[in-house]
Amino acid sequence: MRRSPSMNSWADSATFATLARPHDAACRWRSVSRRRTLRATSLRGALPVSVTVNVTYPADGVGLIAFSDPPMNFGGGELGAGILDAIAEIEESGAKVFVLASDTPGYFIAHWHLGGIVQAMEGMAAMGNAVPPPRTPYGADRMLFERVGDSPLISIAANNGQAWGGGAELSWGCDLRIAAESATYGQPEVAIGIPPGAGGCTRLARLIGPTKALEMILDGRPITAQEALNLGAINKVVPDDTLREEAIAWAAHIAQWPAFSLDACKRSFMGGRDLNIYDARRHEQQIFGQTARRADAIEIMNAAQAKYDAGMDSYDALGIPRE
Repeated sequence: MRRSPSMNSWADSATFATLARPHDAACRWRSVSRRRTLRATSLRGALPVSVTVNVTYPADGVGLIAFSDPPMNFGGGELGAGILDAIAEIEESGAKVFVLASDTPGYFIAHWHLGGIVQAMEGMAAMGNAVPPPRTPYGADRMLFERVGDSPLISIAANNGQAWGGGAELSWGCDLRIAAESATYGQPEVAIGIPPGAGGCTRLARLIGPTKALEMILDGRPITAQEALNLGAINKVVPDDTLREEAIAWAAHIAQWPAFSLDACKRSFMGGRDLNIYDARRHEQQIFGQTARRADAIEIMNAAQAKYDAGMDSYDALGIPRE
């Protein structure tokens, strides 16, 4: 499994030269469907739990991770491990974008499995740890929340219903978010005696600002998809019956751009967003210079300028759809 850079490394100029990916070559598009039926007895006691994580490639440059743990998609354990494995597989495929989507009607992820959290906390207390070690089930879950954003690919969370607690935090960790009209987002942890622990107190505030983020955290009640859109927490709201189609189409649109360009845009944005304006500008300029001097970037820019010189407008010269 290829390791992705941590979020702290986005602004580390020493890492930039190591981030090249083999996505400039022709991608190996194939239809892959992987189904797992697992017994997650470590988190659910003696009850059998059916967890499925399917990986398919519905469009050029796009990987789809469709997961299910009915009836409510409680996160953690085998579901989290399956998604981690799926991300690694899609990265190796040469895709540029992946979509996270649920196959359980009405639920993206209802919450992280509380029994699993309790079990992990009791184990940590016995070991005297304040943070779960990575080689434990809960530590692996923590890795997932970082992994969706740290991946060199563009990540899109498609919420088909309830994304509360860890489900909301998994969405906040992705690069982009699309939701069905009936979907909701919530940080209800206060009702069960804990604070958000995987981005609800950090990423959410960066998305919508501290005032509304703290309101969601302390109030505990969910917000609608339209409210989330109005706050800037998500990017798009679409009819329920077209969510999957719209998410894939959006991913395919993004995947048409050069892989190295998408990578540079993400690194520039992620690495600069928490820096002061002066350091952020230097970071941005460095990424720009490293990318713009590539031979393939120069070739694309020359071709676009030739189209301008031939009288084409910006849409045609740059290949921007006119929708």
